[in-house]
This record gives sequence, C-alpha cells and structure tokens, in this order.
Amino acid sequence: MKKILFINPALKESLHSNIKVLAIPPLNLAMIAAYTPDHYEIEIVDEAVEPLDLEAKADLVGITCMTPLAPRAYEIATHFRNRGIPVVMGGIHASYMPEEALRYVDCVVSGEAEEMWPKVLADFENGRMQRHYKVEELPDITNLKMPRRDLLRGKYFVETVQTGRGCPINCNFCSVTAFNGARYRLRSTDNIIEEIKRIKSKRIFIVDDNIVGAGNKYMNRARELFARLKECDKEWGAQTCLNIVEHPDVLKLARESGCRGLLIGFESIDADSLEHMHKPVNLRPNTKNFSEAIQKIHDHGLAVIGCFIFGADTQSKDVFRRTVDFALANNIDAIQMTLETPLPGTAFYRQMVAEDRLLLTDYPNDWRHYNIVEPVFQMKNWTPREAYESLLSAYREVSSLGSSLKRATWTLLNTKSLFSTAIAFSWNYHAYKTIRETPTPLAARDGMVLKKVRKKVPIPVRAA
Repeated sequence: MKKILFINPALKESLHSNIKVLAIPPLNLAMIAAYTPDHYEIEIVDEAVEPLDLEAKADLVGITCMTPLAPRAYEIATHFRNRGIPVVMGGIHASYMPEEALRYVDCVVSGEAEEMWPKVLADFENGRMQRHYKVEELPDITNLKMPRRDLLRGKYFVETVQTGRGCPINCNFCSVTAFNGARYRLRSTDNIIEEIKRIKSKRIFIVDDNIVGAGNKYMNRARELFARLKECDKEWGAQTCLNIVEHPDVLKLARESGCRGLLIGFESIDADSLEHMHKPVNLRPNTKNFSEAIQKIHDHGLAVIGCFIFGADTQSKDVFRRTVDFALANNIDAIQMTLETPLPGTAFYRQMVAEDRLLLTDYPNDWRHYNIVEPVFQMKNWTPREAYESLLSAYREVSSLGSSLKRATWTLLNTKSLFSTAIAFSWNYHAYKTIRETPTPLAARDGMVLKKVRKKVPIPVRAA
C-alpha cells in the first residue's frame, strides 16, 4: 500500500501559531484525504500543533500553504524531493504562483482540488503525473464527502466546518472571489448537519467568508441552517458581513442555535477607505453606522470580533487613534488589526506591482514578511517604521493584559459564554504578546525606510 503524507507547514514564531484559538485544523487536507482512494495509507501532519519528521516514510508528499508560509513549504518540499519522494503542492499561494512553486515541487494543483485529486493520483500511479493541473470549473459542493478528521492528531480549540464557498464582494485586498468564485455555492443543509453531528467537540467555527450570504435566497438558507443547528447542540462562531444586522430574526435564530460570536470585517471606520478597499456592504444605509450595528449584535448576546486594516492611501495618520477609541467605546470583544498587505491573487497586489511600491521582493524568501502585520509596501502617509510602531501602540492599548481581562469580563457578562470569552481574551492578549515579542520587521528597521529592501536567505532548490 502506497503512503501519502499531507503537510500543513507552520512557523512557530508566527502570529497564528501562538494564538491557540487561531490554530485551527487544516480542513482542506482532511477534505482532500476524503477524496483519496482507499488503497492509499494517509498521514496528516500539522506543524502548527505537532513536529514534522523529515525522515518519515512516504511515496508521495502533498503540501498546502498560504503566502507567508511559502518559504517553509518550499524548504520541506526540497528536503523530501532530495530523498527521491515526489511532492505535490496546492492551496492558495501555489494556485496564484504556480511557476514559482514548480521550482521546488514536482506538481502544482491550482484551485479547489476535490474533483481533480483522484485524476492526479491516477496519473501518479501510471507514471505520467503532470507538472500543473488547473481546475477550470468550480466543483459542485452540494454533497461533499465527510472530511477525514480522524487523521488530525492535534488538540484544537475548535473544529472547523465549511457550509459554502465563494464571495461576490471582491474586496481589493482579498483573493477569495478569484479562488472560489463570485457567487455563493452552498452545501445541502442535510450534508452540513450530518458532518456537524459527527464532530465530537462541543465548539465549532464556520469558516465561510459570509455565513449569511447576500440576498433573500441566501438569507432564507441561513434561517434554515440555523434552525437545524439547534439539534446539534454546539457552540459556534462564524464569519459574516454586516448585512446580518438587517435581519434581527436571523440574529435571534443564530443565538438560539448556539452562535456565540461573529467575526466581521469592518476594515476601516472611514467611508472613503471602504470605497478604496471595495467593501460596499459596509456602506449600506443599515450597515454604515458601525456603532448601531455592533449594538444590535451585542443585544442578541453575541460577541463581536472586529477586523480593521491600516495603511490605505485614503487613511490619515490619526486613523489608529480613532480606531482604538471606536473599539473601546463600542466594547468590541476581540479585535484584529493588520497592515494592508498585497497578497498574490489580489487586485491590491497587482496595483502595488504596477506602481512599483513593493519594498520586499526577494521572492520566495520575502513572502515570510507578507504576514499582515509587517509593512511590505510603500505607504502614502506612513514610513514603514511609523506604520508598524503605530500598529504596535494600538495593540498595546486595546490588548494588553489588563485591557484584555477587562474586556473579556464584559464579554462573559454579555454572552454568558465561556467559549466566546476565551476567544475574546486569547485573541486580544496573545495577538499583542506575539507582536510585542517579535523582532522589529525588516522593512521597519532604521536605515531601511523609503527604499527597496532585499533579504537574502536562500532556499535550497532541487532542479526540476
């Protein structure tokens, strides 16, 4: 029996690896494992929670990664290829940078791979595996196979579930629309409930980019799903857009079904910045007053995890101060603050390339800095050092130990949920602690401002 080793790379000093509530299971690998023929032995290693044995036996290695983990992924790939083991890479970074990835791996699969994966393996078995497989048509996800959670050995704070894919909003900093399509594709409710009932954990997080979608069809589907979730007896959180506040009955159903918190991309408190980022859903008559929207969510006993992005050309230097004041005044339970980051596959990346504003371009080594907290492009209103120090100062105020404890207490009183309280405290404090203890980013160091920065940390490459 041939063995496939699936690997989710991680860097121990990375933000997500140090915030335990953000170390979520690699659902994509568990799903691909479900579409792997039965005559293969499968092992999944998630470096975020367990060490990788570089001498592990395997006939084929499969690696997924997001952009800041590409250098680590290529190091792993090179090691196994040097041992004579072929390597396949998929995931969002390889999908947008296939030529780069093919310098380090034998095969790249671009796009949602469930239906393509059996063909890749058939070609592998017959000695004719191609260099690049590109998914031309998005797969039907109505009735997905159940992901192989039995292969995940790590202890995770939550289990993850995906109920739909795609997003029509197409924000300029996001690659979801390009990767998953511009319309919401939905799983059947029966298929979702069957999967959730198999999950042993009491806590789940729904990873859809917008759990309620947009329009009557999708809002009715949310009502149906939430009504059915009651029978699963889970506490859950999800990502959503602010349009959920336009439907009080949906918020009520969410709470009754076990929802305890919603992650929302506010992105910016400035309307012109929202237009710059192409986030029209946050500018609707019933959503543009963020304070009222937050209050409506809080009134249903739900925590709010608010995400904000800094560095847009339309933002002034006082946006950090104003955002901190806004977050504290409105009791945002947990906050994610990031610097605008041009990631491959996004309109923002293409814009920064066209305008020659990228500071760190020694790829693939410099991808490690594209982690949403380091400055990697020349901003209009900040030097790289100013932007980073402003971000750290904002985190210090809203997420220090004292502030995190105070806000977590408020969350507990409002939600009556240890689940949402643990997320709020951990998200706040551990994010600040990790950023505080991380060395000053390359582009923000003295003497490296307003000029292109190069960092030479060669990744060994085996000739294809």
